[in-house]
Amino acid sequence: MPKSDDPESHNKPCTLCGTPRQVLVRCQIDEGAQWHFVCPGKCWKSVSGGVEDAKGFEAEHPYYRYGGMWKNKHADGPLSAKKPKKVKDRQKLDRAERGDGGSAEATASEEETNVVVQPQGQEAQRH
Repeated sequence: MPKSDDPESHNKPCTLCGTPRQVLVRCQIDEGAQWHFVCPGKCWKSVSGGVEDAKGFEAEHPYYRYGGMWKNKHADGPLSAKKPKKVKDRQKLDRAERGDGGSAEATASEEETNVVVQPQGQEAQRH
C-alpha cells in the first residue's frame, strides 16, 4: 500500500475513543502492561488523573505508567507535544492542594543552584 502525502493519513487513533490524533500520550493503563496511545485530553485524564506519573492518584490508577508523547511528524505547521505553561501551572497548584509533594513555589530540587569551582584543596561555594 503506497504512503499518502496527506499528513492526516499519518495520524494514529486513540486506543480509548478511536479518534485519529496528531499528538497522543503513550502509556500503560491496565494489568496487561500493553502500551496504548490515548488522547491528551479527556481520555488521558480518565486513565491518569491528569498527571504524567499519576502521583497522588495511585489508588485510582494502579496500572498507569507514562511512556512519553507520540507526534505525527508529517503534520503541517508547528505542532507541539509540550504542555502549555498554563496547564503546567494548574497541575502544580493541584499537586500543592492535594499535598503530594508539589508546591506553588519551587522546591529545592527545582531551584537553580550555581556552583563555583575552586582550585584543589578549597571548598566549593554555592550561590
